[in-house]
Amino acid sequence: MTVTEEIKSRLDLVDIVSESVSLRRSGRNYAGFCPFHQNTRTPAFFVFPETQTWRCFGACAEGGDLFSFVMKKEGWEFKEALKNMAQRAGVTLEERKPVDKEKQKAQNKQAGLLQAAADYFHQLFLHAPQAEGARQYVARRSLHEETIAQFALGFALDSWDACRSHFNMQGYSDQELLAAGLLTENPDKGTKYDRFRNRLMIPIRDVDGRIVGFGARTLEKDGIPKYLNSPQTALFDKSHLLYGLDSSKRGIREARQAVIVEGYMDVMQAWQAGFRNVVAQMGTALTERQLRLLKRYTKQFVLALDADAAGAQATLRSLQVARETLDREVEVKFDARGLVHHEGRLQADIRVITLPEGKDPDNIIQENPEEWPKLVAQAKPVVAYVISVATAGLDMNDAKAKTAVAQQVLPLIKDIQDPIERDHYWQQLARTLRIDERALRQIRLPERPKRTLRREETAVTPKKTPQPSKKEHAGWATVPKKGRGGVGSIATDMRQADFLHQMIRLPNVILRVNQKLQECDQTQVTDEDFLLAEDRAIIRQMYHLIAASPVVTIDELWDSLEQTLQNRLKFLLTLPQSPETELERISDTLVLSVLDWRLAQVRQLLSEVKHLLYEAQNEGDTEALAIYQQQLRELPVAVLQLNKARDSMSATSRRRAEDALNGRF
Repeated sequence: MTVTEEIKSRLDLVDIVSESVSLRRSGRNYAGFCPFHQNTRTPAFFVFPETQTWRCFGACAEGGDLFSFVMKKEGWEFKEALKNMAQRAGVTLEERKPVDKEKQKAQNKQAGLLQAAADYFHQLFLHAPQAEGARQYVARRSLHEETIAQFALGFALDSWDACRSHFNMQGYSDQELLAAGLLTENPDKGTKYDRFRNRLMIPIRDVDGRIVGFGARTLEKDGIPKYLNSPQTALFDKSHLLYGLDSSKRGIREARQAVIVEGYMDVMQAWQAGFRNVVAQMGTALTERQLRLLKRYTKQFVLALDADAAGAQATLRSLQVARETLDREVEVKFDARGLVHHEGRLQADIRVITLPEGKDPDNIIQENPEEWPKLVAQAKPVVAYVISVATAGLDMNDAKAKTAVAQQVLPLIKDIQDPIERDHYWQQLARTLRIDERALRQIRLPERPKRTLRREETAVTPKKTPQPSKKEHAGWATVPKKGRGGVGSIATDMRQADFLHQMIRLPNVILRVNQKLQECDQTQVTDEDFLLAEDRAIIRQMYHLIAASPVVTIDELWDSLEQTLQNRLKFLLTLPQSPETELERISDTLVLSVLDWRLAQVRQLLSEVKHLLYEAQNEGDTEALAIYQQQLRELPVAVLQLNKARDSMSATSRRRAEDALNGRF
């Protein structure tokens, strides 16, 4: 999670806007008079809580997120907005240190190495004769070619130094391979060797799609361990990652629910079957950091436990107040008390399902896909689930057994923050145990043994209740989605990141791109074209540097940015570089990219306005209705204009390519 995302996850845009704009409810959204232009007749300014975005449907025709609003309202630059909003959200900004530049450079190189390693393993999987066993294993798991490509499955040769030799020849040192987790060192002998050998390689990506490590499944019958993950590195920390989140963000938003499973294969099988809201928790107990990542896309989480992990004995063990196991290196997959704490702090809805005995999501989805959504729909709130499991098979004539169950469940109930919900479970537990609720409330719980808190638990919780944050488009697409369909935000993110990467590499290409856009009767590229606050700030700075000097270097750009923007620039520089070198061809490609993402944004907005129009009709909101009807007249015209520009640009690009092929240039 970036600093800006962390800030947006802790602040509610409705609260921020309400300080200067009088808002009223309009369906699920809020409406008011735009603070950026004179208007006292029609409240054309809307704030969308679900996506934490705003948009003016009036004269401004602008929109954006929290940062774009406060920057426009206060006249702040990005740095000022970041500092003020961070202070308000209780987020500490990382100070710029003299060594940071070298550290950033090393991390950039590590990210590039991991991407190259993923490509290397993937090509081995597809083509190496030695990978036949891996291909057969994947075929037995019924994974299709599209799924294999989507998750970039790979194969590590059964060799002690194949990976090491390959990347040594590419210019990477053993120390860099060790830092990336691709090599292992024997501390006694001082020898270094490949960490992954004869394993199916599963790249693990962060929320932005950057490869940060690997999960590797053994292909040997009795291979130990069954799954071997990358060690903790500068980029890989499994307590901060959720497998599959990069490809499931849109699905989670659409379903308004995230289903959390235990295995990589579960995620792949779910994705293949069309269930695109599934992520895996990397084998550890869910951390608040992981849930905060998910909270940007939904408030409801469903934890899918296999029958063994959810058995009564394991569940009751996880409820022990002391939780002695936390002092040791163990995998705690179901921590009921931790989940209840997370629910309260995040104002989330966490539910649990138990899968049929002997089945996991992979099996269920393969054998009977229709059964999966039914199981998910049966998920119970954490405390209700624990009560049902703890009392299953309980002898209701055994008073001591009932007391033991009460002593284990009551800490969960007492940790619930909402008083109505807490009282509900007092009553439910009393009914289930067939005892008087007053007797239940008199039970004294043993004192908690003191223990050392984990780093995850020692973080100060801000007084402000965290609110959901969604990354949405500025400009045309700043309306909440019911479902991000078609060319989703992931494709647009990638196009915009690649655009900035090319612009950083060749600063003057933006001048040619803008000229061609004008020739197509389209507006020039501005910061409002971009989704991320960081990207908007970077392109503004690029324009400033280009205006000041005909030659702009990456070092100049780097030195002109503060830490948060340097972190984003670091990521942009790790993106693959286009082999194309001719300025005309590059600018053609970038113009088409701009037109494509604008077209995707307008089409998405058109879909959303239709949905909002339907809501306004149901609510009888005549003012909102008039605004949306006007948009439905204007947006199709914008689609036609963009399509016309794209067709014209495509034809020009084809002619240039043909001329080049014929040797005319």
